[in-house]
Amino acid sequence: MNVFLNDETREMNGESTVGSLLDEIELNDLAGWAVAVNERVIARDDTTDYELSEGDRVVLVQATQGG
Repeated sequence: MNVFLNDETREMNGESTVGSLLDEIELNDLAGWAVAVNERVIARDDTTDYELSEGDRVVLVQATQGG
């Protein structure tokens, strides 16, 4: 199954959850990160089990500070 991660195509084999995608890219600590699927923000507690579908668009955004 293919999904888009920050506009880049990623092929997922096996489990197709946001949690498994984050494991694949080795993003284990979501502190300072937001995750959205198809422009809907996913609560941190829901990422492990949130099911992805073919063609879903996942966006990861890291908070930065500045002024």
